[in-house]
Amino acid sequence: MGWLGSGLGMAHAFTPVVIVFFDVFGVLLLGSSIYFIRKGRSLRRNYPAISDARTRGITKQFIVVVILEFTAIAILSTTAYVFHRPDLAPVLAAIVVGLHFLPLAKIFRQQRYYFWGIAITLWCCICAILFRSNTLVVWSNVGTGVLLWANCAHGLLRTRGTVRAFVRPVT
Repeated sequence: MGWLGSGLGMAHAFTPVVIVFFDVFGVLLLGSSIYFIRKGRSLRRNYPAISDARTRGITKQFIVVVILEFTAIAILSTTAYVFHRPDLAPVLAAIVVGLHFLPLAKIFRQQRYYFWGIAITLWCCICAILFRSNTLVVWSNVGTGVLLWANCAHGLLRTRGTVRAFVRPVT
């Protein structure tokens, strides 16, 4: 919501209709996420989790990716400000966010993350070529926000199918 909200806010695009859509869709994504997290926890009682060693390995790799992501964002944002181009900071941060999906795809064995990571990175690179100043920030943030929401919605739909497969009685 942060990426999309900041882009729409900078574009002064928060009309009453946009506000309703933004809030309703945001609440739906958040509510669905909470529901499936709770549902997943209740399913764990009936289905054993993966081994602790594998879980620890995944957790360590995830932490490394997140630390590298935040470090890269901090360095690139600082560099953008040093070169008096604060408009580049959000687009560079979005590119890093897109790129961080690539190792996460391998870590979590989620092939769809390759698509979303490439889509976000490509969108931001195209924006950096086509736009400057506030327009660059608006379009890169709106596009990144839409792609992240689409990724979330796609993930929730896949999760819904998985939960239904576990909950559905075998006939």
